Amino acid sequence: MPSGEKREPVVAQELEAQLAHPLQLAFNVFLFAIFGAVAAHETYVVWREGRLDFVEVSFAVQNAIMVALVLLRRPHRAVERDPFRQAIAIAAFLSGALFMGEPATSSEGARLASKIVVLASNVLGLLTLLNLGRSFGILIALRKVETRFLYSVVRHPMYGTDILLRIGFLVSHLSLFTAALFVLSTGCYVLRAISEERFLSNDPAYREYMQRVRWRFIPGLC
Repeated sequence: MPSGEKREPVVAQELEAQLAHPLQLAFNVFLFAIFGAVAAHETYVVWREGRLDFVEVSFAVQNAIMVALVLLRRPHRAVERDPFRQAIAIAAFLSGALFMGEPATSSEGARLASKIVVLASNVLGLLTLLNLGRSFGILIALRKVETRFLYSVVRHPMYGTDILLRIGFLVSHLSLFTAALFVLSTGCYVLRAISEERFLSNDPAYREYMQRVRWRFIPGLC
């Protein structure tokens, strides 16, 4: 009996590992189709309306890289089982879409400043995506612990660039609604970072990484 009790979890883990990869691949293909269609449609609308400037091109390139990584990312080794924490992660990821369609409310100078901040966030976001590579994820999950380049400076460069993007949008679309969205979106990213660290710290490699890289979003500040 004791030996049987020890073997059961091992067998279950082996079966789960065998099933996980095909299921993850099917899910990745599904997300690839959805995100790819949305990204292609947004780029087409921008092109049709004559708004395809350097900022929109940076959006299109970043979206194309993200869609490719959704399909090519490596299978996760473990995934957070708490539905509330995963809901926060999804809310943070999708929160940018809620800003779309809001009318510009600021001066030409503010709109120019907004474009500069947005472009900077898109360039940093693209670098972060390339840095993260096949470890890119939407849900809280353990793949490979990335520690190079931007991840050697802060633990969550991708979330930091997403928050910067929303700041850029807020500069030229300031209203009570967009300000409230910004606060909620930023709160979701902070909660996601904390939840993700709590989950990933089960991995000794990530605990060691957290000791080396102290800052979450901005070096020397937070």
